[in-house]
Order: sequence, then structure tokens, then C-alpha cells
Amino acid sequence: MSQRPDTRHLISDEQLESAARAYYNYCDASWYDLDPRAQTHYRTRMQLALSEFVAHIWRPIESAPRDGSAVLLFHHMPGRGDYVWLDKWDGQDRAWMTAPRAAPTHWMPVPPPPAP
Repeated sequence: MSQRPDTRHLISDEQLESAARAYYNYCDASWYDLDPRAQTHYRTRMQLALSEFVAHIWRPIESAPRDGSAVLLFHHMPGRGDYVWLDKWDGQDRAWMTAPRAAPTHWMPVPPPPAP
């Protein structure tokens, strides 16, 4: 069985707290009335859920959309490091527009912009 990478460092304390409160508030209850031990339980649940989500953000390149949608691409070059860039597939040239000779291994959807 393969071991999942540790993604906890990718989730800030603020994000975790926000997720735990949102999850509990969905139940029509006040987070501030909840016993501190129960709050810890909700934080643990959210940590597990968010860690699993983060572990699956990058998807195999074979599943990348080929419809011209913008995506983030990832490629590791031995001796040179990791590269991430925004690109679109060019159906006519059958290559990525920004880096047509690149061989990315993974992709992910472009995240939404920050809230105003």
C-alpha cells in the first residue's frame, strides 16, 4: 500500500479553523458554544479532509483538458528543479501554447481569484 504524502504544512491554521467553523455552523449551531474538546474533534476531521483534498490537487497529465481551458502545469527537471506555469492546449498544433516543447507530468485547475 502506498503512503500518502504529508500535506499538513500546505494548510494554514487559519484555513483549518475556518473550515472547522464552517462545518459546524452548517449544523445550525454556534461554534463558540461548543466544548473546546469537541472543537478539537472538528478541527481533526477538517485536517483529515483537507489533507486528502490537497493530496489530490495535482492530476496526471493524461487527464488534462484539451479544449483550450487554462490550467496550471507541473514538471520536474532533474538537476534544475520544479516548474509550474499557466498554459492552454493548442488543438491545432497539438501542444501547450506557452511551452510547446515541455513535457509536464501533472496539471491542476486554475484556482479562483481571492475574494475581494
